[in-house]
Amino acid sequence: MNKRELVIEVTRGRFVESRHQVIAVVCDTKGKRHSQWGNVDQQVFPRSTAKPLQALPLMLSGAAQDLNLTQRQLAMSCSSHNGETQHSDVITAWLDQLGMGSEQLECGSHWPLYQPATVALAQSGKQACAVHNNCSGKHCGFLSFAHHQGIDPKGYIDHQHPVQLAVNDAMGRMMDLKIANHPMGIDGCSIPTYALPLPNLAMAFARFGSGEELPDGWQKACHSLYHAMVNEPFYVAGSKRHCTKVMQAYGGQVACKTGAEGVYGAAIPSLGLGIALKALDGTTRAAEVALNVLLDYLQIKPTEPQFEQHLELHNCNKIHVSDVQLTS
Repeated sequence: MNKRELVIEVTRGRFVESRHQVIAVVCDTKGKRHSQWGNVDQQVFPRSTAKPLQALPLMLSGAAQDLNLTQRQLAMSCSSHNGETQHSDVITAWLDQLGMGSEQLECGSHWPLYQPATVALAQSGKQACAVHNNCSGKHCGFLSFAHHQGIDPKGYIDHQHPVQLAVNDAMGRMMDLKIANHPMGIDGCSIPTYALPLPNLAMAFARFGSGEELPDGWQKACHSLYHAMVNEPFYVAGSKRHCTKVMQAYGGQVACKTGAEGVYGAAIPSLGLGIALKALDGTTRAAEVALNVLLDYLQIKPTEPQFEQHLELHNCNKIHVSDVQLTS
């Protein structure tokens, strides 16, 4: 185990333009720390990194099975998607399956994250709605759970609603924590988010990937979500997104999930390990490169040889202007 710093730098030409400090920890399913970088004992908001864990009530309740949800739907229950046509089509059909409309989604509306999708939607004369929200897949999972359990879904974003209580119970079981005892804030999609210890998040991802330290039903639920993510990575994120690129490049070896403000989580079943990290300045590009670096450190090799550890930044003329990489 180590405590050295993990620093990601941005170079323009040969000059270092920016440096981003990342805290990171790798844990096994019992919480034993395999490696760490920086002060990982501080609490962080996992934000959307927690989505695979938040999708567990959908599986454990039997809702996913009774609704005969596809792998694409399960992947989208864990997603922060681009709002591309393929994504919005799945969400619209899912809501139809539940006998609901976009007005039942309490995540709010925004234009698609992927610029070509926004342009296409605007050119069609349509307005963005909650279906295009990057969190609408997770919220469809919440609505499905409520529908299956006979719970009134109205207000399901409230921290005391039965949906969120079930989510907290599931996350707490995966992380060995009482979630409600931790500082609470409101996430971008309006559900509660809690500041949690990074090592517990890494342990949860280790359990999510391997199923170890979990009861049989929980193992099956995690297995189903894991395989939905790695088999349908486009529906976890989308075009030009790092989560999708990593899961495509590693050929099922890794399930990973980004979160706002530079957070990342990853499950590596073959090693029984989980990764959790945060770029302290909240920079996503630093978190993406840090994830690549840690996968290489753990000797997990991509099946696509062209996959690069570092990121290249290009301007509007497609000129290579910067590199984002581990500091030398």
